[in-house]
Amino acid sequence: MTMKISLFIRWLACAVVGSAVTASAISPAAARKLLDSGEKITFIDVRLNVLFQKGHIPGAINVPAQLVPEKQLPPLGQVVVYDGGRGEDTASLAVAALNKKNGITAEVLDGGYAAWEMAQAATTKPRGVGPEEMPLITYAQLKNTKDSDVVLVDLRQSRPLAHVAGNAATAPPLTDLQTEFPGATIVHSPFEASPHHASAAGATPPLLVLIDNGDGSAKNMARVLKANGNTRFVILAGGEQILSVHGQKGLQRIGSSVTIRTSPGTSLTNSP
Repeated sequence: MTMKISLFIRWLACAVVGSAVTASAISPAAARKLLDSGEKITFIDVRLNVLFQKGHIPGAINVPAQLVPEKQLPPLGQVVVYDGGRGEDTASLAVAALNKKNGITAEVLDGGYAAWEMAQAATTKPRGVGPEEMPLITYAQLKNTKDSDVVLVDLRQSRPLAHVAGNAATAPPLTDLQTEFPGATIVHSPFEASPHHASAAGATPPLLVLIDNGDGSAKNMARVLKANGNTRFVILAGGEQILSVHGQKGLQRIGSSVTIRTSPGTSLTNSP
């Protein structure tokens, strides 16, 4: 088991600096057009089996990403690989490994399974209302995502004034998202029009990252998006609280100070 994990880590490192980053992609609309024209396409789902069982593209083969390099596959011809489409980069990494196998030409499904669902394409997902699931993304995952089509949806509201250590009432400023994620597209509503991310026929929808300050507005917006048929979104786990400490665990910002929690009943405070 340890050897397999080690091999996967080595493959992952090589893939990141190799051709995986520039893997070609096909949109759900283009893939469906090829299928409708009679083209033979094999879909490979690289998500965990538990997610695959909840719903997948009909006829897809489930090969979890960490097993792709060692998996023995027949010459499948044209292959389209997809992950969840919510910020992970496992599909492009798998494509790099698949294209080294004989008789396989692989490309990524742009937007992954979430975009396929939004295109109202066929899936094996049972109809009806299931348990409510809110997909999350961690601060580290958001920092490391290579998806160029990410939109940060800032749902944070200015926090109420708070008395800190007998000082006058102060309101800690919200984290500047543009500084935290340079170059990111930031909106205050997922329904805001943007020239770059405008919906066009057949275009893959952007990944929406919902960010609140712990008031539940991200979950409420997620329900609105679901009701409007949008499934390509994630909620930033921890919201403003995790942003305020730049993703570092064990830190909690209070006003203009940072408290480092060491053990129950003790703390070290470093004020600027």
